[in-house]
Amino acid sequence: MELGRMLVLDRKPLTPAWASPMRQALEGVQGYKAGMTLAEAARRTGLSAFSKLASNENLLGPSPKVAEAVMTAMSEPHIYPDPHSDVLRAAIGERLGVSPARLVISPGSEALIDYVFRAVLHPGDSILLSSPTFPTYEIFGRCAEARIIDVPRLANFDMDVPAVCAAAAQGPKLLVLCTPNNPTGNALKAEDFQAILAATPRSTVVFVDEAYREYHEAFDTFAMLDAWGGPWVSARTFSKAYGLAGLRMGYGVASSPELVDYLDRIRPPFNVTAVSQAAALAAWEDQDYLKRTVALTIAERGRVEAVLDDMGVEHTESHANFVFLRSPAGPDATAAHLLHQGLIIRPTPVAGGWVRITIGRPADNDALIAALPAALSL
Repeated sequence: MELGRMLVLDRKPLTPAWASPMRQALEGVQGYKAGMTLAEAARRTGLSAFSKLASNENLLGPSPKVAEAVMTAMSEPHIYPDPHSDVLRAAIGERLGVSPARLVISPGSEALIDYVFRAVLHPGDSILLSSPTFPTYEIFGRCAEARIIDVPRLANFDMDVPAVCAAAAQGPKLLVLCTPNNPTGNALKAEDFQAILAATPRSTVVFVDEAYREYHEAFDTFAMLDAWGGPWVSARTFSKAYGLAGLRMGYGVASSPELVDYLDRIRPPFNVTAVSQAAALAAWEDQDYLKRTVALTIAERGRVEAVLDDMGVEHTESHANFVFLRSPAGPDATAAHLLHQGLIIRPTPVAGGWVRITIGRPADNDALIAALPAALSL
């Protein structure tokens, strides 16, 4: 081979160190860990049938009217969905007594949390929350490079209202209230909610997560927030009581159309599918079905809690569609034992060994009640 035509060898290292182009703030963020899927449970155990009691889905399912609405919407998959979900917003607004201009639709309430946090927070701004609570608040807050102010909950997991009031009075940029709280199930009383708002400057944005509101409608959140007078967003979802977790559908009510306008600048234009919009509308309009399934879930929660009381098992006063209990055997051991009995539950990192268990159908709860004594005493 002629010298002038010799190949030039690339002598760069075969495995160079990868320099991340991502923001440094993301390095310390741990992504959200969802509950175990049915497929993962099957791989781990070799079983084929499970009661999925880990993710607070409504195992009673959605209104029967949803299936027909979904099939109708599927007839035109080539057409983009309504970017503003106008029909659904009008229906929600009419029942709630708020202008549709104050409503924003999102693919699950987690997306709404993302929209609000990105719209509100600058690096260095503060978020006030009370742990243990839904971990997405801290995840999105740290992604925004915000400063987390955590007022820990009391021993029974009720909110430490005087401490929260004192912290809120300092004027955080964002105050997050989750009621009923996930993962503990505790709910704020009207007088406590009022006290926190009274202590909070109107320069603070108040975000109220009401994903489990259908199980505990104790007071008029919107009226109390409007009376307070500052900017606020209440997040609600179709994933829990309405039984549409797989279709990803949530909505938010805001203090003003102007606030919604800012969220719409962040919200992707076709963020919710036509199928999801149709399903949500059908579920929303079947309030009789919703009331029956919520009543059954609350009754079944009481039945499970009565068994826990008889066993002497410590648990919170849950106002959601789950129970939160301390396992003497430890959360991981209890979850592993129940998994091999065909029951998927959610171990939590909450100090003291706590697990969260969704209230399922009566047969699911029968199986849980039968398996709990052995699972808790390993």
